[in-house]
Amino acid sequence: MRRLFLCSFVTAFTIIGSIIGAGFITGKEVFEFFAKDLSLSGIYLAFLSFTGLIYFVMSNRNTQIKKWIEVFVAVSNIIVAGCMISALDSVYKRVFCLTEKVKILSIITAILLFIMTLNGISIVEKFCSLCLPIMIGVIIALCFLKTEDYSLPLSPKTFEGIAKPFIYVGFNVILSAGVIKNSGEKLSPPFKMLASLLTSFLICTLVWLISLVVKCSESNDEMPFISLFYSNVKLLKIIDILTLFAIYSTLISAIYTINKFGGISLSIKSKVCLLLLAITVSELGFSPIVEVLYPILGILAYAFIFVTFLLSGLFLREQPKHTLPLQADIK
Repeated sequence: MRRLFLCSFVTAFTIIGSIIGAGFITGKEVFEFFAKDLSLSGIYLAFLSFTGLIYFVMSNRNTQIKKWIEVFVAVSNIIVAGCMISALDSVYKRVFCLTEKVKILSIITAILLFIMTLNGISIVEKFCSLCLPIMIGVIIALCFLKTEDYSLPLSPKTFEGIAKPFIYVGFNVILSAGVIKNSGEKLSPPFKMLASLLTSFLICTLVWLISLVVKCSESNDEMPFISLFYSNVKLLKIIDILTLFAIYSTLISAIYTINKFGGISLSIKSKVCLLLLAITVSELGFSPIVEVLYPILGILAYAFIFVTFLLSGLFLREQPKHTLPLQADIK
């Protein structure tokens, strides 16, 4: 019982690690999907959606529809990996004052994380379990420094205030589906629900606090959360380290999912080719991926989740009933 309880926290931090990436930690994702029309209803909807979908992904055991969903998830994570590598370029430029050789450093980082993922989900769990509690604590502390009013309006001003949080949950759950499934498969149903609730609570708490900080930012600001600390050099260094580890946690999760491409046993050469594809995608830039490709993935995610749910019911009804052999037949 105690082991499963601890495993629930490990699973929760692993899932959070796959979601809190560069877009989240810089405030760009939170600003685009929540802070523009911030409301209690939007965050509460996100909480319920995260809890339900994460539990559904962890509990779905239908192998007949699993592979084609995993292929979509793996392809989507190529885009995520590209986004994280692009974000690494930006952070490395600022931290190490690099210009020409920054891409080489980002590629070396991606290769090192790629090598780590060859050891399976356990290395992803260990990395996230060590880093995420510290990261969450630091983010909350930084938000408290910049926030005076913690109140929220009950309802959003426009339909986007409900639609965008819903889309945000969709693309994050589908992109993290491989990690959610593999990390949560060892848990019993009650502990799967505990992991789902814990994940949702922590993510939505961070969304609430960061939204309060960045809600007055300019739309063209690529890093609305980080830009608030530009005047404080010491805090900026802490945030840069925080950003790097957030990128690492999401990038290692994305690469792990890519390597598990639809449950197909890929050769090292094929895995390397997929990593090179992600590096190519990173040339699109950070903002275009977050602003354009992520919402598209969110809509597609709900389509896939709906089809998965529908087919799960159909396949369950079509399963033949197994009856015990008669005693006469045994003789």
